[in-house]
Amino acid sequence: MSDGTVRTIALPSAGQLAALTVVADGDTFIVGSPRTAEYVEVPELGARIVGWLQQGLTVPECERRAAELAGEPVDVADFLTVLADEGLFAAHPDGPAGEPEADHQLAGTLRERLGRLLFHRVAWVAYAIIALVGPALLLTMPQLRPSYRDGFPFSTQLLNILAVSALGMAAVAVHEGAHVLATAKHGLRSRLSVSRRLYFLTFQADLTRLWSVPRGARYGPLLAGVTWDAVVMALALVLTATLAEQLGPVPVRLLRALVLLQFTALIAQTLVFMRTDVYALLVNATGCTTLWATKGALLRRYLRRATADDERQLAAADPREVLWARRYLWLYVPGIAVALGYLVYFVLPSVPHLLALCLDPIRADGLTTPAAWQGATALAIAVVPSLLALVGAARSGVRVVATAARRRARPAGAQLR
Repeated sequence: MSDGTVRTIALPSAGQLAALTVVADGDTFIVGSPRTAEYVEVPELGARIVGWLQQGLTVPECERRAAELAGEPVDVADFLTVLADEGLFAAHPDGPAGEPEADHQLAGTLRERLGRLLFHRVAWVAYAIIALVGPALLLTMPQLRPSYRDGFPFSTQLLNILAVSALGMAAVAVHEGAHVLATAKHGLRSRLSVSRRLYFLTFQADLTRLWSVPRGARYGPLLAGVTWDAVVMALALVLTATLAEQLGPVPVRLLRALVLLQFTALIAQTLVFMRTDVYALLVNATGCTTLWATKGALLRRYLRRATADDERQLAAADPREVLWARRYLWLYVPGIAVALGYLVYFVLPSVPHLLALCLDPIRADGLTTPAAWQGATALAIAVVPSLLALVGAARSGVRVVATAARRRARPAGAQLR
């Protein structure tokens, strides 16, 4: 009002305010809307303002109370504008704001009941016991340990690709479905999307709404996928160890392929230098909110490649966040060692076997038999993604080199402008 202008804002409705969640997270609070899956970190005063508004207090009354706590005037209307700009009061993505979500209530209720059943404390104990059976069998029965050859359950590579891809997609669907159901246990909807990477189908669960629950309640949904991976692997090992003769050779080979896939998935989840489930658990345990960005800025500073944005990121980061970013960098070395070990033990030894399965029928009869054409198709499927990956890596390398060259060519103060 001091500049003589009158500002008018559209205040959120009572329903929009009631939908907001306020969760303590360390020294700050997370205010968000499970309807829109948008969340904002605010200080304690901001959390109190939201609470007052949810109680039905007017904006002037909230400003008076906030001013008493802060010792200076507080613009509650501006605070609400910030929340609106962040999307907390936007219309629900599945329909107009305020419209009853009848189409989703039944499915949500069923998911919530199923989530409470499958992720009850008793169920977690059962999962833990079953999951421990897997490592015990691998340690005591060497013949059950996965090998790269388990990725080739059939004599033709095209059939191998189809079978292993189908098993892999089913395993990923189970993994992501566990996240969805464990999240639904808390009454939160988690969207399971189906997309593709090149021509491979993949599933992904959106766990953003976990910000609506306290930090301790997030561990279950975050652990659910890895837990079911371990359970599936253990059950496959038990079936292989106890019913091999009754099942027959083909089912046993498929079970061994499933064990290899699940073993690979569990190893991959430990690679915290990627954004895996274990990385999400680390972020939740440490209470960090910008660990990935802070880690990247810190690494570039160590490499003397930090930009002005990196320095601003580090300056604005909490000292505890920077400390955890330093610790997180130390996880890169063992993480890369594990990745290289898997490459040497599983991936590289499989390459000659893969090529032999594809090329042997072509060498024997040329492209005159179905087996030869299957080999050629499998070879194309196996080689094309690798070529595309190499091209992408080469392009990234060229961009890095070009960016570094431009930086060296700039005047000393150019990056600060």
